[in-house]
Amino acid sequence: MITVNILINGKTIYTRSAVNKSSPDVTELVNNTYAVDTGVYIKHKPVEGAVALAKKMLDTIKENKGE
Repeated sequence: MITVNILINGKTIYTRSAVNKSSPDVTELVNNTYAVDTGVYIKHKPVEGAVALAKKMLDTIKENKGE
């Protein structure tokens, strides 16, 4: 499981969590499927690193720019 939090002045603004749904025997070079807490599924190769996965998770946020 991976969780990404965005905090401003100690207050959580956005949070996304995801669980790897791929088989444990899948190699790092193959796309794994992650189930995001919103029900969206994203693909990610572990060899690309956690930051790349976090960016994909954050891309699922529909930001309300009026706040």
